[in-house]
Amino acid sequence: MSSQHAITEYRVIEPSWHGYTWLELSPLTGRKHQLRVHCAEVLGTPIVGDYKYGWQSHRNWKHLPSSKLESNMNEKLSKGKTLPFGLDLESGSISEKHPRLHLHCREMVLPNVSMTLQHTQLSSECDLTKIESLKFVAPLPSHMQRSWDILHS
Repeated sequence: MSSQHAITEYRVIEPSWHGYTWLELSPLTGRKHQLRVHCAEVLGTPIVGDYKYGWQSHRNWKHLPSSKLESNMNEKLSKGKTLPFGLDLESGSISEKHPRLHLHCREMVLPNVSMTLQHTQLSSECDLTKIESLKFVAPLPSHMQRSWDILHS
């Protein structure tokens, strides 16, 4: 397999005394598994729940002991609705033996192609530098929100 050039910008959002660090990652290139490889192999800080690239770290995984916050959350969840096929979308936080992947696309900004096409049809001298953009923002998945709450309790 040949390697390809990949660039990722990152900044530390918040370090934690528990040994976890919340990072903001911005891929400038679009290579498969780029963020996971850069965290594990370049920064030496694999992403929680990344058993493909961070397997060495997860081999000796020691989850955080449950906090009062986690106990309260588990009580609320057990009283909640059960999902079909035994799906459990709430599990996988850092307090569990096998955490789910903690990689999330929080924000995505894309050019509004539809508006651009409309403008180019109306005028042959459309200034493409002024293309409007579409911004999508998503909240943390529940397992990552629980990890955030555990680290801040």
